[in-house]
Amino acid sequence: MERAQPDRRAIGVILPSSNRIVERVTHQVLRDHPEIDACFTRVPYAGAADGGYDHDVLLAAAALLGEARVDVIVWNATRGAFLGFDHDRRLCAAIRRRTGTDCLTAALSTADYLRRRGLTRIGLVAQGKAEEVTRLTATFAAEKITIAAGSHLGVTENFDAALVSLEALERQAVRLAEKGGLDAILIWSTNLPGHVVTARLSASLAMPVLDPTEIAIMHALDQLNAEK
Repeated sequence: MERAQPDRRAIGVILPSSNRIVERVTHQVLRDHPEIDACFTRVPYAGAADGGYDHDVLLAAAALLGEARVDVIVWNATRGAFLGFDHDRRLCAAIRRRTGTDCLTAALSTADYLRRRGLTRIGLVAQGKAEEVTRLTATFAAEKITIAAGSHLGVTENFDAALVSLEALERQAVRLAEKGGLDAILIWSTNLPGHVVTARLSASLAMPVLDPTEIAIMHALDQLNAEK
């Protein structure tokens, strides 16, 4: 029987049950890396208890990915930023203890990406309502990142975020850029199709327009490359 090469590596991805974007972006990022597999598992979108994560659900999902011998696990959701970034730090630590596999999240990867590049004044396109922008402004501030301008799409049903038009995302980003004084713009949800417009908007607005879904997978890919 012909066997696969023994040096194939894999990224394990946990995503919310109602998400239609993460798998698409993961395959797009890995298109030029055919030697790396992507393994996925889903958890209920709510996935939280007492204002935080339901660790039992997420640890069970991580354990299933562990059975596929993945090299890194990504919680590709932005909920940790809304809850407070320490929720993601505790989750990553718990997954490492349970599986012995390194773990990262979209929220933590994005915050790290911004800090490393000195992008500290951010325009934010949020999925939900104005209250979400207010909450995210506070949690990002705790990470020394200023949400200098925010807008929201008013989408409260997570599945519907994947149906937001590219034109609507572009309008929001352009309005934020017109306010001036920004280092970058974040399209903030892993279920918004931000990855489709980031390159075009970055060029036309002359500033980085960033998608957390893509950042998380790129971070995982960087970790695999660093471990070679």
